[in-house]
Amino acid sequence: MPNRQALAPQQARIKVLIAHSDPFIAAGLVTLLREQRDFEVVVRSRASTSNARSKRLPSSHIVVADYDSGMRLLESAGTRVVILTHSDSEAKICRALERGVRGYLLLGCSLPELINSLRTVDVGDMALGALAVRRVADRMKQRALTHREEDILRQLMLGLSNKGIARNLTLAPGTVKTHVKAILRKLDATNRTGAVAIAQRRGILREETEFSALEFAAVNMSSAGA
Repeated sequence: MPNRQALAPQQARIKVLIAHSDPFIAAGLVTLLREQRDFEVVVRSRASTSNARSKRLPSSHIVVADYDSGMRLLESAGTRVVILTHSDSEAKICRALERGVRGYLLLGCSLPELINSLRTVDVGDMALGALAVRRVADRMKQRALTHREEDILRQLMLGLSNKGIARNLTLAPGTVKTHVKAILRKLDATNRTGAVAIAQRRGILREETEFSALEFAAVNMSSAGA
């Protein structure tokens, strides 16, 4: 395979479009990648990135973006998106890959890892950071929670005790205790706090839990004002 660093012609370069919403990260990517002879780098404005649905992107480009921008830009046909983000949520990583993201890297990765990942995507392969690979492996071996265990996990994430959960779900405390043990086992957690941390890291019930937490807070505020 020819060495891309030795290829001077313009058409041999890898075209990279920077669409990261963080201006400092975007500027750093532009500076670093333009030092590589085999990259042709352009920048997409923050306004057009946030309104990604309104414009089509050139399919010849690899797009480097944050998570939210990258997921929006996937709607452009043929777009090869590499996400560079701080989020190591198992659910987010798997969702991105299911939607067609070609690369997933975490902020803090080395420059050689970033460059090699872009070259890998350019030849048609996928590029995942080591932690992203582990998260995908975790998802593959994860034991699914039952609907009742999901209900109880939501309550655990709100910090409720077994008695509080039993009262909310109209269950016996002993039944709740049995379900909590099953949740700990399936999440490979040693305690309730660990189970909540793992669930948050993996993104399990994330959207539902955020809604429940807001609803729970609203109820408390209404009660306090009554």
